[in-house]
Amino acid sequence: MNRRHLLAALAAAPLAAPRLARAQGWAPDRPVRLLLGFPPGGASDAAVRIIQPRLAARLGQPVVVENRAGAGGNIAVEAAARSAPDGSTMVSANIGTLAVNPALVRQMPFHPIDDLAPLSLVFNATNVLVVQAARPYRSVADIVAAAKARPETLVYGTGGVGSPGHLCGIRLDDLAGIRTVAVPYRGGGPQMLGLLAGEQDFSFSPLGNVATHVAAGTLRALAVTTTARAEGLPSVPTMIETGLDGYEVLNWDGIVVPKATPAPIRTVLGDAIRAVLAEPEVVAAFAQRGLTPRPTSEAEFAAQLAADSTIWQGLIRGAGIQAS
Repeated sequence: MNRRHLLAALAAAPLAAPRLARAQGWAPDRPVRLLLGFPPGGASDAAVRIIQPRLAARLGQPVVVENRAGAGGNIAVEAAARSAPDGSTMVSANIGTLAVNPALVRQMPFHPIDDLAPLSLVFNATNVLVVQAARPYRSVADIVAAAKARPETLVYGTGGVGSPGHLCGIRLDDLAGIRTVAVPYRGGGPQMLGLLAGEQDFSFSPLGNVATHVAAGTLRALAVTTTARAEGLPSVPTMIETGLDGYEVLNWDGIVVPKATPAPIRTVLGDAIRAVLAEPEVVAAFAQRGLTPRPTSEAEFAAQLAADSTIWQGLIRGAGIQAS
């Protein structure tokens, strides 16, 4: 009898979330697409793959991840912005795509605020300034000195134009008074392969992407871009500690939907995302990759986007960086 009760409870468990969704006024009646503007191998893809099955369980429908890499994430976000506002399509996008690209891309195919509605932020990531072990640089000061001696020759890789790694480089140039060269790749995974292959002098990459390489000695960590040291790299200083006062670059991802998506649908999707991000297994899986879950309300996400848009678009235009 106990075994039958247990099996019945397990069979009913996946139905609990859809019933709750219907009670809130909406439940998906078809698979939900979750678009991602970057290829596999980066922090964004890792986070999406972690939450995918748990979102599916809570929504009562499969959640299908589609990697649509290119244009700094714009291809995937444009596709989502133009999709039907019926809850069947979401897109994961980062600070670069939503807050920075409007200043870097001359003809943006969408407007981050007018065409999209925020559901929740997903994570914050710690970026790390790393160099290949064969490179001579052993401190941020070494990189700054080399860049001053040879302006516009030191190359750093990014996960795309306007990506968090690109923002880190822009901030370094601004505060250190140097000029380095950003080389965009089609995402964090390809960028990391290029770094390991010796194609770059340095890189700003998420902690989860570099930790194993730092431990193995193939990469050397010089600094982190947060205001406090990272738990995973306690001996590595912050950029501020290296002498660059005011240096901080946040690296976040969030999930958005088409602007016209009705409030009941946004509520169900947002609640599911926030609930998944609070699950202990998700918190642990994120931590292994150097990510911190960041469930937020729609308003909190919107405020973060507005603040970062003001800061970064002003810095980019003030520095005379030309839109492509």
